[in-house]
Amino acid sequence: MKKKKFLGLLLLGALMFASCSEHFHETPQSEVAVTYNLSADLQNAKASNVRVTFFNVNTGRSTVVESKDLSKTWLEDGLYNVMLEGNVAYKVNGSAVNARLRAVQNNVTIAGGKANLNLVAEAVSVKEGFVFAEIAVAGTLDANKKQYNSDKYFRIYNNSDETLYADGLVLFESEFLNDMPQDYRPDVRDSALAISVAYMVPGNGTEHPVAPGQSILLVDLGLDHTKTNPNSYNLSKADFEWYDKTESGGDTDTDVPNLIKLITMDGSRQMGVWMPHTRGVKTYAIGYLGDAQHPVSAADYVQNYAYHYEYDFTFKGITYPMDGDAYIVPNAWIADCVNMCPKEAPKKWLCSASRLDAGFAYNSVLASDKNRYGMAIRRKVDSQTHKLVDTNNSTNDFESMVKANPYYQFFK
Repeated sequence: MKKKKFLGLLLLGALMFASCSEHFHETPQSEVAVTYNLSADLQNAKASNVRVTFFNVNTGRSTVVESKDLSKTWLEDGLYNVMLEGNVAYKVNGSAVNARLRAVQNNVTIAGGKANLNLVAEAVSVKEGFVFAEIAVAGTLDANKKQYNSDKYFRIYNNSDETLYADGLVLFESEFLNDMPQDYRPDVRDSALAISVAYMVPGNGTEHPVAPGQSILLVDLGLDHTKTNPNSYNLSKADFEWYDKTESGGDTDTDVPNLIKLITMDGSRQMGVWMPHTRGVKTYAIGYLGDAQHPVSAADYVQNYAYHYEYDFTFKGITYPMDGDAYIVPNAWIADCVNMCPKEAPKKWLCSASRLDAGFAYNSVLASDKNRYGMAIRRKVDSQTHKLVDTNNSTNDFESMVKANPYYQFFK
């Protein structure tokens, strides 16, 4: 009997010691309250499905907090990377937009018993990973030194670590010129890009895979141009071409598959055949129509995302009221954006929001620069990450005025 009593006391003591020891070594915790505001460009917006992920840098563990618990949650003290995600519905120039919502704040110290964290959430691209690798819009000169315009191209690169599908990817050209600033009203740049050209890659969603580090080539005419112009390129291997079928002809349809033409406008008029601006003064973007949860059809886009603008044009001291028609692409639909403008243009402004692209790349020094022919802009490489450089600032991200090469090898 005494032996059993002794063993019971020994067991009770061990449990008490373990409990005290565990309590003694317990990591301190703090009560965390999270609030968030929507960025200024999101007018009359409604957020939904909001959640916050806390990644503990020290332990490598993640804690996901749903919206109902954001006002009070307990976390171990430590250093955290914090990401808010969700959905947001809002309007741009009267047009409905659904997008992903995100806010990121890294290296947040949580300690001292209580912590308050305020985040600013933005609408972000529906998909990321595709970037412009090279843009050649200047054209070339033929053997007789005459301007040759049919060999312009855009090379789009998968800068992610996973296979992406180009199906549904849209190429946009801005309505406005980066070397001709005007006080356009309404000014939609904080929330959208004004565009007048849009072509979409066909497909059902899985027809055109692009592996990491691979690219697709979009061209004007999918021909071997070297047969008639020794200063040009063989674009017969391109993935897609933009073809503008008109009643009067004017364009050539090759064996290269066609992009789906959504919009080609010139001011308020329907454009016959699109020719990217040879001086390199426009903004180019790639993106999508809506997102996976709220896709926008081509017909709905053309009908519901029109943009009418006004401005005052001054010439020789006389001001003329002007207006025009274009379309808008919400910034949240844009995966990559590049502003182009001659290096020494006397006047510059950003056609895009600065958070999409805060700088300029150029294929000419001056607007009338005859040295632009055969030149392109090409994205720089990061030899350490083995990725193309993408800081949302084309001044830093691109090599400007380089010799165009649609098949340039970025990593050898």
